[in-house]
Amino acid sequence: MAEKKNPAKILIVDDLSVNVKILENIIQAEGHEALCALSVQRALDIMNQTMPQLILSDFSMPGMNGLEFCKLLKSNPRTREIPFIFITVANSGEDKRAAFEAGAVDFIPKPFEPIEVVMRVNNQLNSYRIKQEMENYNRMMHRMVEEQKKQVLEEQERVLLALAKIVERRNTNTDNHFEKVGHNSRLIAQSLQLVPEYENLITDEFVDTISTASVLHDIGDIFFNEGAAPQQENGNISMEEIRQHTEEGAKILEEINGGSHTSPALNMAILIARNHHANWDGSGYPEGLSGTDIPLEARITAVANDFDAFLGHRHGGAGHTVEESIRMINDKSGTVYDPHIVDVFNKIYKQLRTE
Repeated sequence: MAEKKNPAKILIVDDLSVNVKILENIIQAEGHEALCALSVQRALDIMNQTMPQLILSDFSMPGMNGLEFCKLLKSNPRTREIPFIFITVANSGEDKRAAFEAGAVDFIPKPFEPIEVVMRVNNQLNSYRIKQEMENYNRMMHRMVEEQKKQVLEEQERVLLALAKIVERRNTNTDNHFEKVGHNSRLIAQSLQLVPEYENLITDEFVDTISTASVLHDIGDIFFNEGAAPQQENGNISMEEIRQHTEEGAKILEEINGGSHTSPALNMAILIARNHHANWDGSGYPEGLSGTDIPLEARITAVANDFDAFLGHRHGGAGHTVEESIRMINDKSGTVYDPHIVDVFNKIYKQLRTE
């Protein structure tokens, strides 16, 4: 037997044992391992134990014939890539067409010529190995690209959280506002998964992402002077500054978003930064969106943000009690806030961070 640097397992299927023996001798002399079967069923049993790199099969056999065997293997993702060569006396154009349409790659005519068998077998084995090597290389490259993409996305999220901390440090009156908004937005989103209107919109990834993205809702506040709050007009934040901090916040994040890979958190943060002052009835800013045209993540963040703002001492005010803050949220249900989100808020407010 000749030594083979890369011996292959080759399955031989023929109901005539003499044909199997001839091919077995040729295959073994070439240094490959021959797996022999006198029926398709036996061949399938062998393949359950050992997967070959090439199949030589007779065309006409009792029971399941070679054509049906070929179609069966080509319909299975586990076996469809194995090269399939017919060994047959059939020479009609119709038979050959049917064989190639079924997925066969070549024919070896009977009676066998050893040189022809070796050449056809080695040609198909070489093609199969090259294809396997290319697929392995592509998988390796895909893993490398995905790993690099993952590293880029993780770095983006670290940048986003760092930006949020910069804004929080510039305003000494935030009382951990950003952290609480992130925590409460996540809880609200998680609870909305149980609401029929939203169960198909909010995935587990959405829940995880909003806890980071919502922290950046007021990233536009970085343009205010350190320690300063937005100016008040008759007790309300001026419309001009509302427009400014939403648009500027979105612009900051869009500039970070300029690379080829963008994280879900960054994409969501842009939507939240721009739209967390949009009102359910269309009276909000900056684009006057209403109802479900307002991104869901922005609608959730709006409730979490305002609830904490009502409670807190962000701008030197006295703040409201939990009961008063809940009532203020409910008073604006259907006008400022999505009523479904307010309904969920009413059920889980005891779980929300208020300190």
